[in-house]
Amino acid sequence: NWKREVFGLISWGGEQDAERDAACIKAWLRAQHATSVRDRRAGATDKDWELIGTVFHRWIRDNAKRLGLGKEEQNVGMMSEAFPFFAKAYKLIQEGARSYTKGLEPIFYNAHNDFTWQNTVLLAPLCVSDDDETVRRKLVAVATYLDIWVMRRATNYVRVGYSSTSYAMFLLCRDIRRKDLAELVGILSNKLSADDIRFDGAPSKGRLGIDDLGLNQFSRRYIFHMLARITAYTEAQSGQPDLFDKYVDRQSKNAFDIEHIWANNFEPYEGDFASASDFARARDNIAGLLLLPADVNRSLQDKPYADKAPHYAKQNLYAASLTVAAYEHRPQFAAFRDTSGLAFHPFPEFGKADQEDRRKLIHGLVERIWSPERLKDLLE
Repeated sequence: NWKREVFGLISWGGEQDAERDAACIKAWLRAQHATSVRDRRAGATDKDWELIGTVFHRWIRDNAKRLGLGKEEQNVGMMSEAFPFFAKAYKLIQEGARSYTKGLEPIFYNAHNDFTWQNTVLLAPLCVSDDDETVRRKLVAVATYLDIWVMRRATNYVRVGYSSTSYAMFLLCRDIRRKDLAELVGILSNKLSADDIRFDGAPSKGRLGIDDLGLNQFSRRYIFHMLARITAYTEAQSGQPDLFDKYVDRQSKNAFDIEHIWANNFEPYEGDFASASDFARARDNIAGLLLLPADVNRSLQDKPYADKAPHYAKQNLYAASLTVAAYEHRPQFAAFRDTSGLAFHPFPEFGKADQEDRRKLIHGLVERIWSPERLKDLLE
């Protein structure tokens, strides 16, 4: 069993990866069994969380009694029951991360944001006695939480890289370990409610949320992700296919790029802004950005809004929603606007006040797309 599972991990998905079995074991042991973590001070010694990540073979030997190992029956149980169970769940996470799979979408979102801790944290609430559907729901519940948690922080320029979130992920694993689905959803919902970092800002860090979210070296990848989610959501809620994976596919011949609605020309906006730097900052705000295919993006670069708008009308629905054309003969889009209460409307012109108006729409979309209510849907 053990050898079969190891080989299955190494060769999973038709791609040989000699480290995948070790990555799976580290994720499983951390998620299910790490009870200590290194103090956050200089010179502190490694504990469970760190040791499993570096010398897990030795850690297992040193903690055999705690793991219930030592006797043949116990060892066989771990190799023939626990490891196959967690290896199967781990492969399901890899599957969801690799391809945009219905029912596993949040896993794909976190993978696109390169949040690699999800490979570990998603295993924490699992119990060997869980059936396949319970496993799927638990994985999606934790992935949904991480999706919201990561994007709230990215919106406020709070780092979410591997090392900067390690301690928080240890605490999360500890708090959700082997919980049933209802308790898991309750814990995750409470954490999101208590979180002081939200899309409308992070007062304790002096951050302003969406209102201040603009392109820079840190935020570009997250803004690209957010625009793809907003675009895909707008279309899916209006009866069109969910194309998120197409919008973020960088391998496509005509991949999507970030488009600035305002051309890089301060002169027409001198009356709205005190300086060219103020204009540049506002131009980069997410409310002034769209996703367009690369060839269309290149062809429109220096044109004013009045010349760009007819081209936007032929693109994805979120871009087209700037124009009157999007509101003609689209009953499902009209129904979405009515039921959601979102402030979609066309913009004959697009000045400073119009961009601020569009920002309110983004606020509404973001709060719906990353709503904690998504967690409760998993209990139905």
